[in-house]
Amino acid sequence: MLFSNPFESELFLPTAYRLAALLGLGLLVILVHGRRRLGHLKEDVLFVRWRTWAVIAPTYLLAVLGGEITTATLVTLLGFQALREYADLVQLPPKYRAVLLAFGLLPAPVALLEINAFYLLPPLLLIVATLQPLTFGDVRQGVRHLAFAAMGWAYISWFLAHAVLIHKWAEDGPGILLAVGTAVAASDVGAFVVGKVFGKHRMAPRVSPNKTYEGATGNFVGAYLGIGLLYFALPDEAMMPLVAVLPALIALGAIWGDSVESVIKREFGVKDAGAWLPGFGGLLDRIDSLIMVAPLVYYFLRLIA
Repeated sequence: MLFSNPFESELFLPTAYRLAALLGLGLLVILVHGRRRLGHLKEDVLFVRWRTWAVIAPTYLLAVLGGEITTATLVTLLGFQALREYADLVQLPPKYRAVLLAFGLLPAPVALLEINAFYLLPPLLLIVATLQPLTFGDVRQGVRHLAFAAMGWAYISWFLAHAVLIHKWAEDGPGILLAVGTAVAASDVGAFVVGKVFGKHRMAPRVSPNKTYEGATGNFVGAYLGIGLLYFALPDEAMMPLVAVLPALIALGAIWGDSVESVIKREFGVKDAGAWLPGFGGLLDRIDSLIMVAPLVYYFLRLIA
């Protein structure tokens, strides 16, 4: 449906209860952990992150259950802000930035309207994009700027819009999207917690010095817990392959997506993509996992359909 009342969905209450329980448990852990500095709780990084999650979770829930339009709108807004941060990160000139942001508005609504048109977007827009260095007369760095802009569009806008495809075209798409979003968040939190407590063996020191094999294990544990919490939202006929394989795919995608962004930030000597999201840095730093997970999950669903 284009629009629906999220509060009337049979998925709303069980999902809301579970998300509220997770947030409550997280807050309790933070309070216990910071019991000696309760007066400075607002300055605690963990609390700031928890507060951000407390905004993200209901926003995502209401958008997904609010219908196709609200889901596409959320994806478009997320992609637009992430592209703004990406354009700053890779130092795109204003003209290339403007074209990139304009093209970034297309994937989510196109995914909603026509799936074949969605698949045609990358080649068609790339053909049009090649006119930029020619039109701008940029003979020194035009190809380089074009390459970074094209990658940013595909990596952020087009990949992320696969979440709209899941919602619109997959069986029980809204439920799957809720489960995937929860699993991605739990995977990231699992990686952070396990990595902080047990992390010793670095996975890729040159790409992401803080990423460890122990933290990667936390990715998988968190993803399985996330899917386990929202198993009821998955389609019954595909329950077993989804519960068995989907969390592993999500954990792999989360590690992959985070590593891709780390490579980009490393090249430009930047720690965070921005400061837009309290406790996390830029929005791109928060959704880098979802960016890679969305297409992986969508094509996996197509494979087992």
